[in-house]
Amino acid sequence: MLKNALSNGYSSQVRGWLVVDGVKHELAQVGPDFCILREPLTTEFSISDTPEAELTIEVDGDPRTVAVNLLVNQKLYSKQLRFCRVEAT
Repeated sequence: MLKNALSNGYSSQVRGWLVVDGVKHELAQVGPDFCILREPLTTEFSISDTPEAELTIEVDGDPRTVAVNLLVNQKLYSKQLRFCRVEAT
């Protein structure tokens, strides 16, 4: 019986991206205070210049976007970025 229940299961379509200074970076993984990019950052991007970003997670076509501040002094060619959520005022 368990086999039938699992074979008829449902899996959500989940996508995510981080938009920094108008550039969209696809996500491989996201956590409460970090994200892992599919591709590493390039020299065109400087966190110290633009710490603000938008983090979007889309589940089954329903996107949710939150404003985040990227933590400065992160490695330039890193795939993992740490951030803190911007609190609504």
